[in-house]
Amino acid sequence: MSDLEPAPLVELDDDPTPVGTKAFWFEGHGGIRLRAAICPAQGKAKGSILFSPGRSEYVEKYFEFAREMTAKGYTLAVIDHRGQGLSDRLLKNPLLGHVVDFSDYARDMECLWPLIADQMPAPRILMAHSMGGAVAMDVLRRGHLKFDKMIGCAPMLGFAGASPVMTNAIRLLSTLGLKKLSPPGLSGGGALDPEAAKILTSDPKRFDRDIRRNKQEPKLQLAGPTIGWLHAALKLFKSLQGKTGYRQIDLPISLTRAGHEALVSNSATEQACKQLPNSICQTDKDALHEIFQERDELRDTFMARIDGFLKL
Repeated sequence: MSDLEPAPLVELDDDPTPVGTKAFWFEGHGGIRLRAAICPAQGKAKGSILFSPGRSEYVEKYFEFAREMTAKGYTLAVIDHRGQGLSDRLLKNPLLGHVVDFSDYARDMECLWPLIADQMPAPRILMAHSMGGAVAMDVLRRGHLKFDKMIGCAPMLGFAGASPVMTNAIRLLSTLGLKKLSPPGLSGGGALDPEAAKILTSDPKRFDRDIRRNKQEPKLQLAGPTIGWLHAALKLFKSLQGKTGYRQIDLPISLTRAGHEALVSNSATEQACKQLPNSICQTDKDALHEIFQERDELRDTFMARIDGFLKL
């Protein structure tokens, strides 16, 4: 990894970079330039975590989590998925979240792994939030990377409130060649959307931290998804429900749903757990979507669940 080009990190005074963290650029699937970071364990190593963030998220959003886990002896690696964070954007408008094929995210993680594998001690854990949950399931389904356990937080295995009318409209608009456009009637979202906190977290301090970082480095900002992104996600959801999807993923998996979820489908997560051979599905009834960014009393419960699952 020493020959990789160093990449910048965006630090806040009240959210410092974890000790020893190294960010770097690497070449993802198709030659795209991506950013990732590795945060080494402090003290005796207990294992390692490869983290797949949610849509619009980036390495620095998980600094707090990284400080906690590295202090417990886990090395943590985090990727900026293509089209977000400081990784290359895919459209002329850098604020539009786009992907051609949802499996490109998994392919990027497969490109990253050989670069860091010798620094990722066993047991090796795949962890994910939101969109990253769909990516993680795709990684496991593809079978090129091997992990001992997987942990998903509010995994995006379906869209909240999705209807046949909506899904058919997305498919039609995509077929008509409108993949790179924003879908009509969909809110832009993003870290600077003043309404976003109402559905993401009940912790104003952690939400404000995200806003301040996005203002400090505007290149981190991302707004809404494109029609093509939505269509690609729908195709992956359907594929995961097929014969080569969830049923073929047999490692221990813990999935946690937010009780006040407004973005992803909790019922889709429940259905996935019924198909996954070795899974646990639990609900944090008072949490909003971003449980990692929730207020302490909710977040602490979730972190304790992670610790317990890692010790099994």
